Amino acid sequence: MSKKEGKFRFAYFTDKYEETCAFYASLLELKLEHSWDRNKDDKGSLFKAGLGLIEVLQHPGEEKHQNNGLDYRKPQGAFMVIQVWNIDDLFEKYTLKGVLFKQEIVDQPWGHRSFSVLEPNGVVLHFIQDPFDTKP
Repeated sequence: MSKKEGKFRFAYFTDKYEETCAFYASLLELKLEHSWDRNKDDKGSLFKAGLGLIEVLQHPGEEKHQNNGLDYRKPQGAFMVIQVWNIDDLFEKYTLKGVLFKQEIVDQPWGHRSFSVLEPNGVVLHFIQDPFDTKP
């Protein structure tokens, strides 16, 4: 990726900030890129997922700390797709760690091998291995 290109971020607010960060960092072992804790209404963490980032933000307790341009509702119907090159190894690792799967590993009719997990806020993380892309 060129240094002039930005990274894609999937960002959302949660009332389960600590639990969500522990899920990504400890259970899924995603790398923490950056975090901040300026005050109880301005706290967030960025986790590396493929070439993008998952941005977890503490839901501000007071409306005066909210930005009018953002949506503070609980995520609904959204899911993330994270491409990996070691799907079987990752599934085995997560199984041994006790990760609860929404869908266990399966070969999809369109060619992907995949599994899904549900994170603490109800967002589905769909891990895929694409047989047509062999570059790690």
